[in-house]
Amino acid sequence: MNKENITFQIGDNGCRIYAICGGKKIGNLFFVRVGSDKIMISEAEIDPDYKTQDIELYLVQEVINIAREQHRKVMSICPYISQIFVQHPEFDDVRLLNNGR
Repeated sequence: MNKENITFQIGDNGCRIYAICGGKKIGNLFFVRVGSDKIMISEAEIDPDYKTQDIELYLVQEVINIAREQHRKVMSICPYISQIFVQHPEFDDVRLLNNGR
């Protein structure tokens, strides 16, 4: 599955972003805004049928876009999401913490 088949929707008072494919929620990522300049990602949940299809990466990319638009830095307390940051140096401009790098 590629990203073009997925739509993204902000929910839960702006603290959760959903990945939707064919009208079905296939994943979500929970984040909070901390102060006026940070976003903290705490967890991601992906439908088991979509676990190997980069849904977590697509959700992180959406949060990165939000962070860039709002001039915020991003950090993650979720080990799996932190690994995505390590694997994708293109996010370094908004990454707040070293996250293992």
